[in-house]
Amino acid sequence: MFFGYDLKEIFMFPFKDAEARKYLLVGGLVSIAAFFIPILPYLVLYGYAVIIARQVLRGESPHMVPWEDWGGMLKDGAKLFGIRMIFSIPILILAMPLFAASFAMPFIAENMDSASADSLITIMSLVMLGTFCILIPLSLPLTVLIPAAEMHMVDNNDFAAGFRLKEWWQIFRANLGGFIVAFGIYYIVSMALVIVMQILVATLIFACLLFILIPAMTIYLTLVMYTTIAIAYRDGKIKLAQSKPTPQTT
Repeated sequence: MFFGYDLKEIFMFPFKDAEARKYLLVGGLVSIAAFFIPILPYLVLYGYAVIIARQVLRGESPHMVPWEDWGGMLKDGAKLFGIRMIFSIPILILAMPLFAASFAMPFIAENMDSASADSLITIMSLVMLGTFCILIPLSLPLTVLIPAAEMHMVDNNDFAAGFRLKEWWQIFRANLGGFIVAFGIYYIVSMALVIVMQILVATLIFACLLFILIPAMTIYLTLVMYTTIAIAYRDGKIKLAQSKPTPQTT
């Protein structure tokens, strides 16, 4: 156990048996479809992760299930994606003009003299640095907060529940450490897989397999992320219930 998380179960349930590996392979194929179809396959992946999260919220051990209710998965995935995007609006507002300016800068600098171009590059570099200094402190809390809103939506099966801040904030606060650990587990696993991927890219033979390895990593990380988040939310509900005083009977 790691801070209340059974890491062996979290990391290994997608490979537990032949059936689980078969369903993981289907998830990999859905991820491959994202190379050709924008957004839609990711919504289905999120929807499948919702199924796993609900298992955890019911007190079950996470386990792979057949990919059957595609419409339901698409609907749940769209809700999850919608909540994440809406809460990310402050970051997008700051980041989008920066990305647009970065894209346009080479074309603008092309029509300037050398001194003016150098000045523009210096100004843009300072603006980018300042923006990142704002984005990072803003994005880190949101990265930990958004999952609580997502799980509240999943738990209530209601998109609006994700925005009932007072309700899910109490659960989040009751298990703040658990949500931070959940983010840490996902971050460490994703970084480890990125390092492995970089090593494989250095080998030309394995580099040819990236078309398969990247989708496999995508479905696996999605499952790990939402399994740990669901555990944090479930434990937060338990702690919140335990912290409330028992009504006195006369």
